[in-house]
Amino acid sequence: MGFKPKKKIYELKFEGDPDLDGLVVKLRGLNTGQTLGIETAREDGSEDAVNGMLRTYADRLVEWNIEGEDGEVLPLTLESILGLEPDLNNKVIRAWTDAINGVPAPLDSASPDGVPSLEASIPMDVPSESLAS
Repeated sequence: MGFKPKKKIYELKFEGDPDLDGLVVKLRGLNTGQTLGIETAREDGSEDAVNGMLRTYADRLVEWNIEGEDGEVLPLTLESILGLEPDLNNKVIRAWTDAINGVPAPLDSASPDGVPSLEASIPMDVPSESLAS
C-alpha cells in the first residue's frame, strides 16, 4: 500500500491590511513545478510567465467573496481574475505562496516592549594600550 498525500486548501489571511478586511479567499495547494512557475513569474515579469501564474491561480481557486459591480460574487474564473486590479491579485498570490511556504503571519503590532538586552550596554570599543607596558 502506497502513501497518498492529502490535498491542502489554504484559507488566506490578510491581517494588517485594512484594505482587505473581510476578504475571504481559499485556494488549493501547488505542486513543486507550479510553485517554481509562480516564483519565476514574480521574478521574470514577462507576459507569458505572468499569464501562466494567473492561469494557475484561477485553476487552484476554491472560494472567494469578491463581488462585481452588480453586488454578485464573481465567478471563480481567469476572466474574473483578469478584471481585478493587479495590486489585489499580487496580494492574494503573495499570501497564498506565503501560506504554502509556511511563512508566519506578521506579529501583532501591539507586541509589548522588552527590557533592553545586556549585550547592548557592553562597550564595543577597542581598549587603549595600558600605560604600564
